[in-house]
Amino acid sequence: MLDNKFNIRQMQAYAALCLWQFCACLGIRHSSINELVLHLLKMLSAQNLLDWERRGSTLDITGRGDPLPEYVSEIVPITNLDSFNALVESCVEVGIVDMYGASTDQPSKFLKNCIEILRRANVEPPYPELLSKYGRGSGPWGDAIEENELRDILAAYRVNIP
Repeated sequence: MLDNKFNIRQMQAYAALCLWQFCACLGIRHSSINELVLHLLKMLSAQNLLDWERRGSTLDITGRGDPLPEYVSEIVPITNLDSFNALVESCVEVGIVDMYGASTDQPSKFLKNCIEILRRANVEPPYPELLSKYGRGSGPWGDAIEENELRDILAAYRVNIP
């Protein structure tokens, strides 16, 4: 499974790719969703994780227990709204659940939940192979990758965020 070879940065990025894939397959598009996906992916290149975490709390969609903005709820098909909301919250938790404490198995559990939500919606999870090449450093969090590497990942996974 991914959690055996991914550090937390990679797990966070993979969770963001799951959200991107879910939205792409279901035709869900909005700039606020794009901002969240890009923010989550930027954990890979974040030099300061605490600053990265704080920036996430200022987004329109935080995934931290706040209700979705009404304009987002209106564009998600009602049959997928609960799944979308659960996916957003699980995606965000991957990267922040261990931010201020000891490392646990919680990031892995939230990532597995993301994958399960996709499978229940008949959405194929993204391929992890490319992302697995970008593990840097040791320890549960790993080290930041270069910005050009992040751009390569975005292109490879077809994350086209204006």
